[in-house]
Amino acid sequence: MKITVLYVGSSLLAPLKNAEREINRAHNLNLRVAAYNFGSPLSDGEWQEVESDLNDANIVFVIHVMDGENATRLVTALERTQHDAVIVINCMPQLMRHTRMRRLDIAAFNGQKGKGGRLLRSVGSWVGNQAKRGKSKKRSNTQYLKLVDRLPGILQFIPTAGALTDAKHYLYLFCYFLQPTPANIQSMLLYALVHYASNPRLKKIWVPKPEQM
Repeated sequence: MKITVLYVGSSLLAPLKNAEREINRAHNLNLRVAAYNFGSPLSDGEWQEVESDLNDANIVFVIHVMDGENATRLVTALERTQHDAVIVINCMPQLMRHTRMRRLDIAAFNGQKGKGGRLLRSVGSWVGNQAKRGKSKKRSNTQYLKLVDRLPGILQFIPTAGALTDAKHYLYLFCYFLQPTPANIQSMLLYALVHYASNPRLKKIWVPKPEQM
């Protein structure tokens, strides 16, 4: 079983490897987490490794990839690979559109009603528009912090059945990442496996709710 994580940043690699170790220790899943930092252009040899790990990944996470040659090549790679789920967080719009979690459609958030629907629209708007040119960093960060405060409490109002199921799963994964403690990163990976990997053993695993920093 494999999760491939493509990210930009300097603080994710250690928590990801720790999560791999702890998930295997606790659940004996033989999980491998393949992680690549897209903060600088990759060589053709490195891209061959990325594409190999994409080809046989059950779950793919794409995090903070905004622009550049790596993003362009990743869009092409995702278009020709199949996975149980592709979870894109805080990326350029072209990548956000490659989020694949069964029935999840970020564009459909606008049609949802009530408190859960309002938050879904807020998240959908933020993740879909943050990479557009001309948007101030201060405004983006303010909106991000508001989501940190609101998301954990509002999740209880979103049903876990029907059309919103996959949207709620996305929001839970987003919530784990909003406060990326080692425990939350571990739970984020495990949550994705439990709900999207095609292994019946996973359905019996309990995943902790996001912890606060």
